[in-house]
Amino acid sequence: MIWAKIVSIGKSFLSLSVSEKWFVFCAMGCGFCITMDYAIVRPVGNSLFIHAYGAQIFPYAWLAVLPLNALVISLYNYFLPRLGCYKMFLLIVLTIMGVNLFSGLFLQKIFVLPFLFYCWKEVYVMLMFQQLWSVIHSTISTDKAKYLYGLFFAMGGLGGMLGSIIPGFCAVKMGSEGLLFIAIPVYAILALLFYQVVKKSEQIRGETHFSENSKKQKTSILDGMKMIKSSPLLKFILCIVILMQLIATIVDYQFNQALQSAVSEKDLRTEYAGRILGIVNMATVVFQFIGAFLLVHLMGLKRSHFFVPAVLGVCVMGSLMFPVFGLFAFSYIAVKSFDFSLFGVIKEMLYIPCGVDQKFRAKSVIDVFAYRTAKAFGSMIILFFQFVAASTIMPILTWTLVGIFAVWLLAVAKMFKSYDNAFVLDELK
Repeated sequence: MIWAKIVSIGKSFLSLSVSEKWFVFCAMGCGFCITMDYAIVRPVGNSLFIHAYGAQIFPYAWLAVLPLNALVISLYNYFLPRLGCYKMFLLIVLTIMGVNLFSGLFLQKIFVLPFLFYCWKEVYVMLMFQQLWSVIHSTISTDKAKYLYGLFFAMGGLGGMLGSIIPGFCAVKMGSEGLLFIAIPVYAILALLFYQVVKKSEQIRGETHFSENSKKQKTSILDGMKMIKSSPLLKFILCIVILMQLIATIVDYQFNQALQSAVSEKDLRTEYAGRILGIVNMATVVFQFIGAFLLVHLMGLKRSHFFVPAVLGVCVMGSLMFPVFGLFAFSYIAVKSFDFSLFGVIKEMLYIPCGVDQKFRAKSVIDVFAYRTAKAFGSMIILFFQFVAASTIMPILTWTLVGIFAVWLLAVAKMFKSYDNAFVLDELK
């Protein structure tokens, strides 16, 4: 059965037109470059933040991301229909390259810069993925999404694996700040690849991504929220994204607290974090190449949405019995690898029945604004427990995670029970 599906997928891929094959290749290249950059920048940003302020300050940074997030998404939604996909993407790429160059030169010299850089990298990476996936959703049909989405995520995982080698083995020799310069040429390549993605997408679709009427419309976060409010499917996507990010935020905090206690030297901590992220990316690739295929084709979309929170819930509960660094690192690896692979694939597939405006504007609200806003809510939870129960915060946070997983499972049950027939999801099962 599985071999027959693999053969069928191979035939489907070979049946694609030249434009479709080039689109798929360039889109995979974009995902590769974005995750490669993030695998370099993430451990650097985290390590320098801990070095400058301590892991206990992370919740304040996650709260500070919220207004920055709102500003960036508002500007993005305003300029996107006016500039178009590629010019908007290029503007953001140039901004990222400039910030990386400035930060690499002055992170050690300006006390507030590690805080600002951490907040910026939390926002821009999601915006880059949002733009790429919006074009993919507008181009790839439902039948092709079943096998191509896993491959898109898998190529991103390979980029993350390659990128994580750089901080994982070079941070002590090059210095954490020096690693930021490596990400600059990666984004130059990304800009060239994304140009081809947009060009081939419009050739395949036979139209541009935005009509003249949509270019004249005033857009904001509120417009995206109105689209979400009017769509039960988008409401559900918003719900699971928020729950997943609450979990990721709390697990991230637990891991960084444990890492700070275990490794005190800055560049060594960067290397250690890079290697942990390398394990995350390796697990992600396995899940994307094999796990996503098996999950979607054997379990179906509905069961897959039950499977992800159930498995992750079991993983994080281990630290209740054995609260050691190894288990906190294991929980971190499990949550991050699922977030970047299995959860990402089944969440992205839910966008397929949506309209073009929903895929660009509502999706930007969910996958960037709500994604990072959820981290702010998670920060409030952490800060509350820091204030009322600092000495026992780690087990309390783990019990909080268990409660969030329970809410997630109930949301999935209610969603698919109430709206199974209302959505165009039968094709995806």
